[in-house]
Amino acid sequence: MALRIEDVDLVRARTDLVEGIFRDLDWLGLDWDEGPAGPTDRESAYRQSSPVRQERYRAVWADWADRGLLYPCRCTRADLRSDAPQADRIGEDIAAGAAYPGRCRDRSRGEAGEHDAWRLRLPPIPSEFVDDQRGERKLASLEVLGDPVLRRGDGIFAYHLAVCVDDADQGIDLVVRGRDLLPFAHLHSHMHNLLGKPPPAWSHHPLLGDAEGNRLAKRSGSSSLSGMREAGIDSRILVGRLAAILYPDACLDGSPLRPRELLPLGRPGPGIRDLVRPDLSQGAPA
Repeated sequence: MALRIEDVDLVRARTDLVEGIFRDLDWLGLDWDEGPAGPTDRESAYRQSSPVRQERYRAVWADWADRGLLYPCRCTRADLRSDAPQADRIGEDIAAGAAYPGRCRDRSRGEAGEHDAWRLRLPPIPSEFVDDQRGERKLASLEVLGDPVLRRGDGIFAYHLAVCVDDADQGIDLVVRGRDLLPFAHLHSHMHNLLGKPPPAWSHHPLLGDAEGNRLAKRSGSSSLSGMREAGIDSRILVGRLAAILYPDACLDGSPLRPRELLPLGRPGPGIRDLVRPDLSQGAPA
């Protein structure tokens, strides 16, 4: 397993958040085979803000611009909001929100302004892949996704570019992530092809929600790993109770477990629905 610090957004990246990631992983009992030595390792090839990775993203962006795969875009947020009613949305294989309507699609590199964003021009070709949780996924045309921004107007490279270049360069052959990112597997598979590398296998796991079915998220004030850790909850209880849900055929009773004890079980099977956060009231000290 590789640990990668995806702090490509240099404006929003915060040292305390990176430190929290390492504390949470240690609390959970998770380790990794490749990755930064610690939160202060700013030169690691597994940290997107590192100079070596930023230069790599810049090289790919320049190459794709030279190949005519990108175009400059000067659309404002107000422009995109006004176009939203005309945007196509097709089921769960389209990311939430309006697809970019293509206002700037015919602009050339020579027309680029200093503060223009740069978008990837998606072709009218079908896309399909097999997700080991969600099964076969098909899209009639990549165009319906809308051309994504790969470099913002302030020069910050987008998540889509950084994560695909990293996966290709680092030989990542399996990507396990939340179901909310499922639509982007079509885009990321295409970008791997542009890089001349095979896409990884995809596994989009269920999301953790509250009793009302709302997704747990920082912006809504949901409980976090750091909050549980600071409350003195035993992480083995969290792991054990989640494991009992994820592996229904393993006859687990929710007893405390370490992640390493689940390795013989392999990956959870397909078809698992989103999860309700388990009751951890017995996991905190009195």
